[in-house]
Amino acid sequence: MFLAETAAHAAEQFELFGMSNKFWIVILVLVLFIASILTSSYNEDKTKGL
Repeated sequence: MFLAETAAHAAEQFELFGMSNKFWIVILVLVLFIASILTSSYNEDKTKGL
C-alpha cells in the first residue's frame, strides 16, 4: 500500500511544461475526439451498406 501512495504522490507533483495532469488529460481527450471526427469521413465510403 505504501508503494501505491508514493506513486500517487509522485504523479501529483509531475507537471509537463508547467501544466497540470488534468489539463493534459483534457487535451488528450480533445485530440482523440478531433482525430475521430477527421478520420470518420475517410471510413464513411466503406460503411454505406450498413
